[in-house]
Amino acid sequence: MIIRQETPADYSEVYELVKASFATSTNEGEWDYLSEVRKKDTFIPELSLVAENDDGKLVGQIVLYKMEITAPERSYTELLLSPISVHPKHFRKGIARAMMQEGFRIAKEMGYGAVFLCGEPDFYHRFGFKSTFEFGILHIADKTHKAQWCMALELIAGALNGKAGTINIQ
Repeated sequence: MIIRQETPADYSEVYELVKASFATSTNEGEWDYLSEVRKKDTFIPELSLVAENDDGKLVGQIVLYKMEITAPERSYTELLLSPISVHPKHFRKGIARAMMQEGFRIAKEMGYGAVFLCGEPDFYHRFGFKSTFEFGILHIADKTHKAQWCMALELIAGALNGKAGTINIQ
């Protein structure tokens, strides 16, 4: 398997991949969401990756793009992971883990300190993600201040120290 930067020539195949990956999800429209992400000024092409099998077929994709932590006196730029997709025929083969490792490696080299996401805690805790409230960072929609579904991973130890605030991510 090769993990490489996505190119515009991949977009239609990635669209179908994301659609297949989220076919049974309640997140209907995730495949269109990625198309919108690519149009934003927060999009970072170097952090939009695909996993290609030995036959040259795309079996996974991941994108990380800029997002803001809004604190009382300033804001901080970090990364949001959304979406990550693996074709259903290739689930449980380590593709998601490999794409995250490569994306996080590149992000760290680019100087980013943390990655945020909204997702299934049981899945993402395996990769070291923790609920954002543990860092003093709250999702704007989290009325309980204990949302397990909003998570962060420090790429650099201590990267979120002193960055308490709110985020508004999907």
